[in-house]
Amino acid sequence: MIPTADISPTVPSPTPASFYPESDEITEEGFGGFRGTWFIGRAFVEDANVIVHAEGEMLDWLDRLASSAEEFESLAVALECADASLLSGSLHQRAVQSEFDQITRDEEFHPLAGLEIGVAGLTYALSVVGCLTAASCRSHATDHSWADCPVVLFAARAWRIELLVPLITLEGCGLQEARGMLVVYGQSVRDTHRLACRILAERARFRRKPDHGISSPRRPQGRRRSQLRLM
Repeated sequence: MIPTADISPTVPSPTPASFYPESDEITEEGFGGFRGTWFIGRAFVEDANVIVHAEGEMLDWLDRLASSAEEFESLAVALECADASLLSGSLHQRAVQSEFDQITRDEEFHPLAGLEIGVAGLTYALSVVGCLTAASCRSHATDHSWADCPVVLFAARAWRIELLVPLITLEGCGLQEARGMLVVYGQSVRDTHRLACRILAERARFRRKPDHGISSPRRPQGRRRSQLRLM
């Protein structure tokens, strides 16, 4: 099973604006004042495809093995660290018997480039189409998570945001403004992974600025149960 947050993602109208950092505001750690982050900049589509493919395999594996949010968390951390020894008891045995090493590729360079499952793909997909990513979190089944659902914080020019909105809406994800930048989020890592696949599949849309406005397709929205929380 894959945990699902008790929220109904929405895309506000008009779309919130996002600042775009100046070059002197960007360091090796990126921008936005986050700790433990690094600047990705413009990613190569080949790298993004590798990460999204690996992430999809990991999500399928987690969906099969995890029977609770707590097990999902333990298994996801072990995958992200490529270290089955972080698991204990029957969970370790199940992981090893389910080809843990094959999923993590057993390589020195981790297939998710050090990012978390479910937001690594979206971070790189956004970076491919010219958005600057600042931070991400898949949300955690602990009290130490700074987001209550999978999120990627980013900055982008207005015309790229205009092109992103229909894709975000189609995949059932949401968009809002927080901490002076944009936040794209989903109910689960399945949603954010699916959005990453959509962005990469339609990346040609982002090669030039549109000549006119783009309308977002309508999607039925359920009752909003809670607001996205960022610490």
